[in-house]
Amino acid sequence: MKKITQFEKIIRERIKLGKPKIGFGLKEPNKEILKSLVKSKKYAEIVLVGPNAIKNVKGFQKIISEEPEKELAKTLFNEEFDGITRGTIDDFKTFESYSDLIGQEKAKKIIELALMEDFYGRQFFLSNGSNPHGWTKEEKIWDCEGVIKFMEAELGIRPKIGLITGIRHETYARKKDIEGGVQAILNQTYEDAEFIVDYFAKKEIDAKNYAIEIETALKDGCNIIVPPNGMVGNQIFRTLILVGGGKLLTGSRANLPHPYEDNSRSETDFENHIRWLAAWINNRKFKKQKIKL
Repeated sequence: MKKITQFEKIIRERIKLGKPKIGFGLKEPNKEILKSLVKSKKYAEIVLVGPNAIKNVKGFQKIISEEPEKELAKTLFNEEFDGITRGTIDDFKTFESYSDLIGQEKAKKIIELALMEDFYGRQFFLSNGSNPHGWTKEEKIWDCEGVIKFMEAELGIRPKIGLITGIRHETYARKKDIEGGVQAILNQTYEDAEFIVDYFAKKEIDAKNYAIEIETALKDGCNIIVPPNGMVGNQIFRTLILVGGGKLLTGSRANLPHPYEDNSRSETDFENHIRWLAAWINNRKFKKQKIKL
């Protein structure tokens, strides 16, 4: 039996607080996706937003639009929904439409969260999993601080950061003076990790350079894994999902005015996404109610 993690305990507590109204982007009918959404009705009221292709889908409220990305973004901005899951409509068009509504400056502050679960049930945020991002120490720090802020403010969980590099400890010691080619790039990932460990140590946040040993970082209970760059992060993400035993529990776009859940294009089971989003929305509502009281 898998151990119940801190993340899971919090989700279970918060989905009990209510059933929020969630918009779900659906490009076309899909039996597996719809089956998962039927199961997810126990967590939220789900409204499908999509083109004419979904008009005959039964069992759900629907909003039909020939521009579902714009429609989903608009309904979120107008707070017709408590939050959205992007689903199978276009990710870039949806976020661009939402960014236009909230303003590009706010949109630039986005933090993309990917909460993963491995075969053993260990759960951790992967930062960063987007190919062109996370190549400098400044980007890695920005991503980490965004994840930390979300973990502490929304979940009440203390971070433990595991930094992964492109080179072993002992190899870096032997080759750290090489200044060109691929070796220099690998060395830079190690040096960045050391810099970031020192940066967070000054803030009294637990961080360690695990070199190439992601398995040791997870064994030690790290709940934020920082890959050498976004490209490697993307491959970690895809491998966990596609090889088997791994899951994406949430793909939240955080640090925005509204709860906005994203996801991988390859997914067909959205129950975890709906659970997570419902818990996140309920927590926000609960905090507002406490403030009013």
